Amino acid sequence: MGIASFVIGLVCLILSPFLSVFLILPAILALILGIVDTVIKSKKKLPKGLSIAGIVLSTIALAICILIVVFAVYVYNNASDAISSSLTNLESEIITEFEQEDITCNVGESATLDDVKVTLTSVEKDFKDYYDFASVEDGCKILKANFEFENVGDYSAYISSYDFTCYADKFSCDSFNSVEDGYFSESIASGKKATGSIYFEVPSDAETIEIEYDDSTYSDGKIIFNID
Repeated sequence: MGIASFVIGLVCLILSPFLSVFLILPAILALILGIVDTVIKSKKKLPKGLSIAGIVLSTIALAICILIVVFAVYVYNNASDAISSSLTNLESEIITEFEQEDITCNVGESATLDDVKVTLTSVEKDFKDYYDFASVEDGCKILKANFEFENVGDYSAYISSYDFTCYADKFSCDSFNSVEDGYFSESIASGKKATGSIYFEVPSDAETIEIEYDDSTYSDGKIIFNID
């Protein structure tokens, strides 16, 4: 047992920096064998050199293995915390980038949403130049809003009439398409501009009218244009 303790202890000591996790049990075994052999040989008054050497070697190897494992766990935990913190910060930055608050503007003002600068250039509150066959509900009128768009991003942007919604006194209004340019859609290249007009059928006695632009792509925000 003394020889076994010495050999196992020596091997564990040599390999402990590389296979520490797998050598803990062999080092414990070598330590036990060395202790048992030392006790037996002490009673028989036999030489205990190999047994003691095995105890020393296995103890040192076991200590090295435990220290390496503890250090590895410490490094792993710190690395996990750092990665988790980095991912949390990245997620927060992405959410912050995509979560944009609503922007309120008036006629003649501009706002940017998802790299598209939108300007409500003018409004005709009682537009009448629509097709003769068009039917307008009693008590309503046609509102025409003229917009200018500028792509301030690096990629093409798509704009259409469907990106707009109108509310009169908080109630949604129907779009009106019985005009020559009743619908528009534009693919705007980076750095380029486009114009377009949208039409809505609104109550003639409406006190507040709002037109909302929301492209429903990346951000949660929208641009709200107040019509005086």
